[in-house]
Amino acid sequence: MKKTGGTLGLLQFENLGRIPNLVHFITTRSGGVSLPPYDSLNLGLHTADNFDKVLANRALLAKETGIGKEKFLYASQVHSGDVKIIDSTAIGNGVLSQNPRTDATITALPGICLMVMVADCVPILLFDPVKKVSAVIHAGWRGTVYKITSNTIQAMVGHFGCDPADILAGIGPSIGPCCYEVGEDVTEFVTQSFGTTDGYLIRKNDTSKPHFDLWYANQKQLTDNDVLPENIETSALCTMCHSETFFSSRASGGVTGRFAAGVCIL
Repeated sequence: MKKTGGTLGLLQFENLGRIPNLVHFITTRSGGVSLPPYDSLNLGLHTADNFDKVLANRALLAKETGIGKEKFLYASQVHSGDVKIIDSTAIGNGVLSQNPRTDATITALPGICLMVMVADCVPILLFDPVKKVSAVIHAGWRGTVYKITSNTIQAMVGHFGCDPADILAGIGPSIGPCCYEVGEDVTEFVTQSFGTTDGYLIRKNDTSKPHFDLWYANQKQLTDNDVLPENIETSALCTMCHSETFFSSRASGGVTGRFAAGVCIL
C-alpha cells in the first residue's frame, strides 16, 4: 500500500492505484475532528461519537477525494453474507440515504462511492477494469464464514458478466492472525463452512485459543472463485498491532471509531 500525500493520510493499493478514472482509499484515524476515544477521523455514525463531528469528518473525506458527500453509499453492516447491487433503480429509490442493511455492495455506475466501515473486520475492494464494475466487502468472522467474498465475486459474474480473471482485489487492514483469538463457537463455524480448520485457524504456543486468519480465509475465497493470485494485494496490516493508525475494537475494549475503505468509478 502507499500513502496518497493528502491531509488525511489516506492509503491506496498499488494495483488499484494504476487504474485510470478510479478513486479508491483506505482512511486512517488521523486528520479529523472527533475527540478521544474516537480521535480523530471517525466515520461511523453508529458509534457514540458526536453526530456533528462524524458528519464533519465525512465532509473532510469528501473534500479530500473530490467526491460529492451525497454520493457516498454508507451501509448498515449486519455481519451477513448478503450482497446488494446498486443500480439506477436503487439510486432512484433513495439507496444513498437509506443505509441499506448489507455487507457488500456492487455497482457499475460512475460517481457512486461504495463504502465499508471497519474497526478490526476486513475491508475488501474489488474492481473489474474490463466491465467497469466496483465492489466493497465488509468481512468480519461471521461474514467470512458466510462466504461474503465468494458471494460478491459470484454476483459480479452473474449480474454483470465479469470474468474473475480480470478482477483486481485489495484486502485492507484488519485484525491479523497474530492477534485474532477466537473461541470454540467460531471454530465450529469455520469447520462447518470450510470443511477444515487448516490454514484458517492457527495454533500458537503462548495461548490456548486458536487465531483466525481472516486474510487467508478471504483470499482463498477469491482464488477459489478464479480471481488470479497476482491480482490480489493484501495490506497485511493488523489493526490491533497498529491501533495508533487504525481504529481497533479489540485494542480499545470495544469503544472506538470506524475507519473506511471506499471505491468510486469516475
